Amino acid sequence: MSLIDVQVYDFIRGPLLKFAILIFFVGIAYRFFRVLILGLPKDFAKPKGNPPLKAVEKIVLKPAQAWRFFREVFAHRGIQYVGGFLFHIGFLGLTFFVPQHAFLWKEIIGFEPPYMPQVVADILAYAALGSLFALTVHRMFNPVLKLLTGKDEYVANILIGIVLFTGIFATRWSGGGLYVWMLNIHMLSAVLLIIYIPFSRLSHFVYYFVSVFYYGWNVGKRGVSF
Repeated sequence: MSLIDVQVYDFIRGPLLKFAILIFFVGIAYRFFRVLILGLPKDFAKPKGNPPLKAVEKIVLKPAQAWRFFREVFAHRGIQYVGGFLFHIGFLGLTFFVPQHAFLWKEIIGFEPPYMPQVVADILAYAALGSLFALTVHRMFNPVLKLLTGKDEYVANILIGIVLFTGIFATRWSGGGLYVWMLNIHMLSAVLLIIYIPFSRLSHFVYYFVSVFYYGWNVGKRGVSF
């Protein structure tokens, strides 16, 4: 391990990571308040139901309804649902609960979160990477998805793929100087991903509950069921 390797590692893990986190929160806040400032068109129609109740109900019941919808369309969109489920579970689990990230989260939030056994982390990593590859190929060749896909999705998938692959490579397949380089590439790609999220469709995970709440509110105003 050379001095340059260590300096690159310290720079990415220190100032560059802090800068990325700052950009992430500023970008997310900007997009959120921009929507609030633009406002929504006034609806003069009298509510036919209970908008606040339906909004809360939608957030609470969304997971159960997702499974029902999953069963109904599985035969036609199995790759998207199975692949999407494995990818999201794997990527989110690796981000927050992988053993190698515990010390990093401790520096950010002040305490060490619980983490999963390494064997579970390995399974999730391979599942997430394999699912990402399958979903990307499916998106490239499915006629409908191909029309709906832009550069944003491919850039996001490439960045996420690099993060997952280098994480697996550094953990299981490398050692010595190669480990340091893989670790640096892993962290650098993660930093770029953090910066990219607020300016891409990946930001949907931040606004998930807001959009579900808004959908439930509209359902309540119209007095219809989900």
